[in-house]
Amino acid sequence: TRSVPAMAPSCPLQSNSDIHCVTFAAGTPTHLAQVYDEWAATYDDTVKHTLAGTGVHHPTTELLSVVKQCVPTAKAILDVGAGTGVAGPMLAALYQPSRMVALDLSKGMLEAASALPNQGGYTQFVQACCPDLGDAQGPFDLCICAGTFIPNHAPPETLVSLVKATQPGGFICFSVRKHFFDDVESGFSTLQQALVDQGKWELVAKEERDYLPKQQINAYYFAYRVLQH
Repeated sequence: TRSVPAMAPSCPLQSNSDIHCVTFAAGTPTHLAQVYDEWAATYDDTVKHTLAGTGVHHPTTELLSVVKQCVPTAKAILDVGAGTGVAGPMLAALYQPSRMVALDLSKGMLEAASALPNQGGYTQFVQACCPDLGDAQGPFDLCICAGTFIPNHAPPETLVSLVKATQPGGFICFSVRKHFFDDVESGFSTLQQALVDQGKWELVAKEERDYLPKQQINAYYFAYRVLQH
């Protein structure tokens, strides 16, 4: 996790004290984890209603739509920035994986995910700070990251870690807020292209879709196929 980024977004809520805004200003990974620990109980409601304004968790549902189009099978899955586990039941229904790991910086968010029926389909919960994947050891057939490649959260170097953790022929699918990706200083566009140039992965899909409609924020949703570590 990085300190305050060069391009932190303006606060979309009513006050700079609102918790969503605090995540963009948290100065250390420990502070950021504490913020999410406190937010865990109301996080999903905030995303779906206060931020998206539609009752839909768009960062996850839109990404899973792309995943479904691009990934035929996946028996070992890593969910990076799994949060409260919104993606877990969807992934479990799509792929019936034998192993599915939830990774998050926040212990409180992971506890919420583990409290889901059938643990949300997850078989392991890992607390780690990206780009370090901690005990989330590959190889994986599919790695996803929904809504975590945003300012002051998981850095672009996380993608290098995911390539190493994904077996050749496997997929890495993730979202990046459009304004953040388009800002070259975020590092995502440069690193993603570098991994193509190095023959590490190939682009399967890039789609601009809803992210937080109420805030008029879109994201790019990517799917890459890993070619080599």
